[in-house]
Amino acid sequence: MSLLIEKRGAVGWIIFNQPAKRNAINGAMWRGIAPAMAQLEADREVRCIAFRGAGSEAFASGADISEFEEIRAQKEAVAEYDELLDQVLHAIQDSRKPSVAMIHGFCMGGGLEVALACDLRYCGRSGQFGIPAAKLGLAYNVEGHKRLIETVGHARAREIMFLGRRYSADEALAMGLVNGVFEDDALEREVSSLISQLCSNAPLAIANSKTIIEEYVKSSGEPDQARMAAAIERCAKSADYQEGRRAFMEKRRPAFEGK
Repeated sequence: MSLLIEKRGAVGWIIFNQPAKRNAINGAMWRGIAPAMAQLEADREVRCIAFRGAGSEAFASGADISEFEEIRAQKEAVAEYDELLDQVLHAIQDSRKPSVAMIHGFCMGGGLEVALACDLRYCGRSGQFGIPAAKLGLAYNVEGHKRLIETVGHARAREIMFLGRRYSADEALAMGLVNGVFEDDALEREVSSLISQLCSNAPLAIANSKTIIEEYVKSSGEPDQARMAAAIERCAKSADYQEGRRAFMEKRRPAFEGK
């Protein structure tokens, strides 16, 4: 299968599995992401959802160009494709569970869109980033622009979109495109350690922060005060909050259950 779903302890992995094409994302893979997110979202044992590419050459080199003649040739097809991407990105962004992109090698175009929809991004020294839409004559979608601007600011977003060039891992770190860079042979170990730290924290507290942050970076309208207040109240009334207080007083590590 070109899109794999694996559960490893408290982590649900979504894996782009087309290494012969540098994990280029085809239509079936795009259509599979939202259902995969829903499956992992519903699993109470899963604390974090992580994305990666099969092998170590690429996270995802972009959308599968071999399908462009079919899915981007007509106006109606382009609109349908953009709607699908919108659903995919929102499935990742709107999840109450934190998401992490672990990036080896190429992370281009649609692959970078997926990574930007994740909450956290970490890459190896081999990481290469870019959005070559201007070199292909493509109209890059609204949601992709929005998340790029939120992440790197409008000045950097203009450069990335206008030039269509590739950026190294260190350049990506400097502009805030990724949260950290590790040696390639240490990437999985370091990301696993970070995910372990994340999964040990209170799920409802993380969900609360994610809700509030997303409200403040959404593209239109004022932050939904009622939604944010409900997230805070849910966390404040949780058994996890009581466990956190007890653990602090008892000088022990808390055991959060997400309720």
